[in-house]
Amino acid sequence: MSKSNILLKISGSIAAYKIADLISMLVQRNYEVQTVASPSALKFIGSATLEGLSGRAVLTDTYESGKMMAHINLVKWSDLTILAPATANTINKIGYGLGEDVLSTMFLAHDWAKPYFLAPAMNTNMLNHPATQESIGRLKRWGVNILNPESGKLACGDIGYGRMMETDNILKTIMPYLKKEIKPSVLVTAGGTKDPLDAVRYITNLSTGKTGANLTDVFLKRNWSVTYLTAAEGVRPIGNCKIITYSTSDDLKNKISSLVSKNNFDAVIHMAAVSDFSNINYDSTKKISSENEKLVLEMVRMPKIVNSIRGKSKNKNMRLIAFKLTSNAGQKEIQKQINKLFKNTNADLIVHNDLCSRENNIQHEFNVYNKDGLISTLGLGSELGDFLESQLKKVLV
Repeated sequence: MSKSNILLKISGSIAAYKIADLISMLVQRNYEVQTVASPSALKFIGSATLEGLSGRAVLTDTYESGKMMAHINLVKWSDLTILAPATANTINKIGYGLGEDVLSTMFLAHDWAKPYFLAPAMNTNMLNHPATQESIGRLKRWGVNILNPESGKLACGDIGYGRMMETDNILKTIMPYLKKEIKPSVLVTAGGTKDPLDAVRYITNLSTGKTGANLTDVFLKRNWSVTYLTAAEGVRPIGNCKIITYSTSDDLKNKISSLVSKNNFDAVIHMAAVSDFSNINYDSTKKISSENEKLVLEMVRMPKIVNSIRGKSKNKNMRLIAFKLTSNAGQKEIQKQINKLFKNTNADLIVHNDLCSRENNIQHEFNVYNKDGLISTLGLGSELGDFLESQLKKVLV
């Protein structure tokens, strides 16, 4: 899941505040971002913001204790460097080969086998100054990719060229130079099965697929590739993902088996509500007479689909999250059911809720267990999705 390492250098322009958005977009795509900021840059965007977004301490001083060789080591570590925003002062320093601070020193250590991008940000007159234009021309000849500034209203109130390229355009420009994005993938099952009793009737349950749709939207926002296997009438996620529908328990079983055996899913979240029993005397050509005074059905137990998911998975390191619903059960019974499910499925996590909670209007309270016991109690909203996504990311990175 690791991809390109990006060295993001920031100089002291008011446009520095925009860099937070760029860091966020890169980190969401699972790129490693190391920020390096001049002291003046930190007057426009704080080190706490940069560290919070990137997850890495900001480098600001060439002579910082313990980091004396950072200007060399980070250049070796990085796959791509961006200097944004780049002030006239910084452009002219590096354009004339000066090494007066951490930004310009790192430029002198740059490995020209790797791409270097620079996004100017300044007043129009400063941009058009002969010294700046000469430096930009020299940098181009050396192999620096200039992210041309845009025209518009500047911080000083003037209108003209000098606005730093918008961050979404910076992202689009550098993406072809980065290693191919590899999204983690997950199969989510949701909704309830419909198993036939006769030619026109079926047995089903009250599952709507709402929880599955909600979880799917959380994972999509976190940049996962999601395959959503749902009942035909189930609630759909808002986000864009691959949607496959099922009808009966056998249909669901066959589609899960096919999907996990052919695709290298990183995780499966199985919350589809499957019928426990099916009519053994089902005849698709006949309708049970409504004139009968009594109706006795002989039902056969259906196999537990979740028990076979891990064994059929193409990815032997796949993570499995199973769901368990109980009805007005005491804690001792709940724990017994959870332990049994762990034993039969070898799941990594089990999410449990109880009908009693729903009847008491605690409708979407979920208890999450690992093999050691209860680890969290969560509501639906984005709480459950956020928690499960974070748990999976810990073991997939």
